Order: sequence, then C-alpha cells, then structure tokens
Amino acid sequence: MAGRRICAGYYRQYDGKVVYVVSLATDADIGEETVIWTTYPFADVPKYFTSSKKSFCAFVEIDGERRAKYKRLTNMKISAAAIERLEDEGFRGPVRKRQRRQLEEEYDSREYQQSLSYLAYAKDLCENYNFDRSKYRLCIKEKGFAAITRSDFAKLKEDLQFLDNALKTVLSEYRTYFRERFVDGLSIRKYAEAHGLNRGSVDYLQKKFFTALAQLLKERDEAEGKCRLSQPVKN
Repeated sequence: MAGRRICAGYYRQYDGKVVYVVSLATDADIGEETVIWTTYPFADVPKYFTSSKKSFCAFVEIDGERRAKYKRLTNMKISAAAIERLEDEGFRGPVRKRQRRQLEEEYDSREYQQSLSYLAYAKDLCENYNFDRSKYRLCIKEKGFAAITRSDFAKLKEDLQFLDNALKTVLSEYRTYFRERFVDGLSIRKYAEAHGLNRGSVDYLQKKFFTALAQLLKERDEAEGKCRLSQPVKN
C-alpha cells in the first residue's frame, strides 16, 4: 500500500477522527515520501504534523477486523475559509477539477451528529449549512430520502431547525454574521474588508459565536438526557 496515491483532502482515521492532508514532501536524504496533515476541525492556531507515507497507508487491527489507518473522504469539501487559511500559512490550496458532480454523489460521506466535541459540532453545523439545506430541500421536493437514510434525514432536519431557531432567538446578535459568512460564503478576509475590521477581530467574533452555539448544543443534550456526539471506539 506504500504505492497508494495520497491526495490533498480529508481522511478519516480508524478511530473516527478526521484529518486534512495538506501535501506530500520528500525527505532529501533518504527519498522517502512524507504526508503533511493537520487536525479537523481546524484549530484557531494551526498546527501541522507529518507521517511517513508508509505509516499513513498502513492497516490496523481493531477487534479482529483489519482496517485502513486512514480512509479518504472523497466527497467532503474544504471550505473557502480553510483554503484561505492554508494559503496564509504558505500552503497551496487543493487543485479542483472543473466538473459538475451530482448531488447524490456529494452526499455520500456526510455524517451527522458525529463530532468529537460540542465546539466541533457547532463548527460542523455552520460550515455545512448550505450543503445540508440543499439536501433537505431536495428531499422535500422529491418527497423521499434522496441519497440519505431515514435516520440521517431526521438528524439533518433536527440540526437545521435547531440552528435556525437559535439564530432567531438566543443567537440573534450573530444572525447577520452567520448569513454573510456561511450562507453568502464570505471568507474571514472578505468579511473583515466588508466591515472595516481586521482579521483578528473577525476570528474573535467567530470564536464567540461557535462557543455560544456549542453551549446551546450541550444544554439541549443535557436537558434531553441525550448525547449527539460521536462515541469513542472501544479497542
């Protein structure tokens, strides 16, 4: 498997965590390829890691089952904000082929209520809002479950309704920010320019918003006695 092609993009570890592969590099002394990656959701202060390609492409055994150490999430999209962050750090953003994909193909790898923390849950809801809303509307239009299971559709609907209601009530002060950033698709840089702010101010605003939304998600689970986070894999 060392000959496996590794491309920039999202990969899921065998334990359920998601990482983003930024690029590959070659060791100048021994000629061995190295994978450069970072954790997802992206941290406020970027931190990058390296793994040998041999290690990255290896397999692990969990409960007697052989699994790939990293499995590529081919249809999980990187946001414009994330691309901007990579470019600011000196990395090239992903090179995309100019071809139209069917919605059904793009929906395959989207998972719901599987984040590792409430902060990650909040970021996931916002960054996938347009994508999830389009999927929801398609299901309603088709009067069926288009490329989604019944249980995932229930989670999708629940998440959209919760976020929309929160923005109309408790989080109403962030409604304009949310619309411009996650509906209209402005990057942090473009939002800052549009409002005469510096990037640090917008980063702080986003952190406050994500933190407030994460707290609401946690309070909802506590009130209902239910956990909507990913459960750890038992070795």
